[in-house]
Order: sequence, then C-alpha cells, then structure tokens
Amino acid sequence: MKKRFLAWLMIFPFFFAGPASAQNKVYKPLSLVFNDQIYKLDFKVNPDLISKTPRYFWKINNQKVPLDLNQEILAQDDLIQVETVFEEEISRDYLKKLFDEMFNIGDETNSFVKISRDKTGKIMFSGVPHSGYDIKFEKFYKLVNDGFKKRVKYIRIPAKKKFSRVIVEDKELQKRGIKEVIAIGESNFAGSSWARRKNISVAAGLYNGLIIPRGKIFSFNEVLQDVSEARGFVRELVIKGNKTEKEYGGGVCQVSTTVFRAAFLGGLDIIKRRSHSYAVPYYKPHGLDATIYLGVQDFKFKNDTPGDILIQTVVNSEKNELKFIFYGTRDNREVEIEGPFISSYRRAPEPIIEKTDQLPPGEKYLQSYAHDGFFTRWRRHIKLANGENKEELLNSNYRPWPARILLGVPPEELE
Repeated sequence: MKKRFLAWLMIFPFFFAGPASAQNKVYKPLSLVFNDQIYKLDFKVNPDLISKTPRYFWKINNQKVPLDLNQEILAQDDLIQVETVFEEEISRDYLKKLFDEMFNIGDETNSFVKISRDKTGKIMFSGVPHSGYDIKFEKFYKLVNDGFKKRVKYIRIPAKKKFSRVIVEDKELQKRGIKEVIAIGESNFAGSSWARRKNISVAAGLYNGLIIPRGKIFSFNEVLQDVSEARGFVRELVIKGNKTEKEYGGGVCQVSTTVFRAAFLGGLDIIKRRSHSYAVPYYKPHGLDATIYLGVQDFKFKNDTPGDILIQTVVNSEKNELKFIFYGTRDNREVEIEGPFISSYRRAPEPIIEKTDQLPPGEKYLQSYAHDGFFTRWRRHIKLANGENKEELLNSNYRPWPARILLGVPPEELE
C-alpha cells in the first residue's frame, strides 16, 4: 500500500500550507500551573518544543477530505489532488525530555534517602531527596498540546506532589514520626560574593539535623543565636534602614527565606514573617522571602503536623542552590499556591551620590544597585485532613530603592 501511495505522489502535486511563514511566528510562554508552583514553557528558549506535523487531504471538487494513509486510497483513475497542511503542535519527544527532567523523580526503587545516627548520636543523611508530580505523561501531553493549540496562557495541571522514598534506620526517629518527606524549600544564590556564600553555608549548617517537636513553634533566631566571627561568619552587606552596610552574617536571609518556603509550601502554620525592604534579586520569585535580624525581626512557624519534623539542609555550590527538606508524617493536607500577583509598580528614584576621600578624586564606585518598587500577593489554599479549608494571603510591599554611588573627592571638600 505504501508503494502505491508513493506512485501517486509522483503523479499529483502537493500543495504546502506555509511552513516557512510559521517559523517567523512569536509564541508567548505557556504557564503550567501546579498546586505549589508555576512552570513556564518558553518557546524562545526551547524552540524545539514546537513541531510541524503533516496532515494530508484529498482535494475533490474544491472540497478537502482528510486522508488516512493507513486506509485504502482512491483508485488511480479519479481526478484528485493531494494537499499537505503542516499543523503546529507540541513535540511529544521534546516535552517528554522536559517532563523527565523537571517533574519526575526517576526510578523510585533507586531514588531514596537514608537517615541514621553515627556512634555519637548525630543524625546522618545519606542522599538528597527529589520531588516530582504524580501524573501520567500521556495525560500531561494532551493538556499541554491542547492548551498550545488554543493559545491559552495558563494550564492547570491536576498533579499531586511526590517525593523520593525515605529509609529511617533509627528507632527513636521512627517513634517520633520521622518517616517521609513532607516539604522541600529551595532558593538560588547565583551571583553571590565569597563572603555571602560563606555565611549561607555556615548558617545552613546550624539547622541540619534539627528536630521540631510536634505542636512546637520554630524560631529561626533562636537557633541562629549570633553571627559572630567566632562562629565562622564574615562581614557582608545587610539591609539597615535606608542603607546597605557590611556586617557579620550578611546573606543569612537566604537561609531564612529557604526555610520559610519549605514551611509555606508544606502548608504549615506561619506565625511570623516579614518581607525585605526591597525586592532582592536572590529571592525570585518575589514575594516568597523572609527577612530576619537578630533582636529585631524573626521568622516563626508552628509544627501542626501529626509528628515531629526533622530538617535536612543541602548547599550545592556548583548549582548555587540551597535546600531545606522537612521529614515527618504527612496528614494528607492539600496545599495550592497561586502567585505572584504584582501591582503598584514604582520606578526606582534617582541615584544617591555620597562623597568620600577613600577613592581617587572623580572616581565612582557603585555601592548598591537600584531596585524598582511593587506590591506582590500570593494566595495559599489549604484543605486539611479533617475537611477544613483555609484561605490565606501573603502580601509583600517592596519599596523603590535608589542606587548608591560613592564619588571620590579631595579631603578638603569633605571638611
């Protein structure tokens, strides 16, 4: 049958419906909305996501009849023409590749974390858990492809979160309800200075192996205690009032932000949280940050799960990633996150010039960058195991922040 069809192609010409012009089209990103995050399919970054599939039609008396190559074709003595139309759709193979990379945790029989204790009683973690979504690829592909063809902006993906398997060898931890991953918080510190990286690593280590008993309130500052040089912290920029100044512990807010995200995404009860004064680039997506300052501002949440919570912290310097993993007992609460909803956008004011005799006269140094101001809102919906529903709003108001530039001048000018 295939040979017969090929012979017809040699006799009757094809009419092609503009595949060349389709290459010049601009496609807006397609946002995939999961319960706890939004993932964007950017067609500029991944042009191979779009494929062109040929569809064949018989042209008979100015009418087009779909042609199925698997069925019998018309007899050779009919006066017909074959038209080929290239339809754009999502590439199944390329989407499968992204699906495996971003949403699956791989072979669950091999993907696991082992938790134990050493001879001194210290809690040890072997491995780092991964997270994904419980959804079949064919269903996922149909949702994405249908959304692409309809040119919608958002597609809600009905998929539950899943995590790597956990093996707990310590009997005491088992009794305390430590048996599975209940939440993972993540942030990225790419572009950080050596000093900032150092402070992030030192601070994150203080929370590794920490246990939060059931019903107790976690206080970030209570664990942090101090950021002195004796504990390994170094001087780096922190936000103080309307300025950024170097102090010991600059960058620790990367850690408080990451533990906040684990608590927020896990549906835990947030007791105390405040956003930064301006939108810090390290904490994208904006609105999911938590600032702290010893003696002034703390971050707190309550462990309202059925068991204790054990924390594992992971700092990946190569990928510039920080993770907080919460282990405990899930109670089947369902958490849906929506945002950020951004409004009240305000441009950064003109730069502030500060004179100094620490630079050669006329030389300038950018001490801190400018940041535009805006308001963000996230919506968190929690359906508890008992059927109770909770709707919460997380608001953040970021001020417009001017750049600060040091200008070198002669000492007499300062006098």
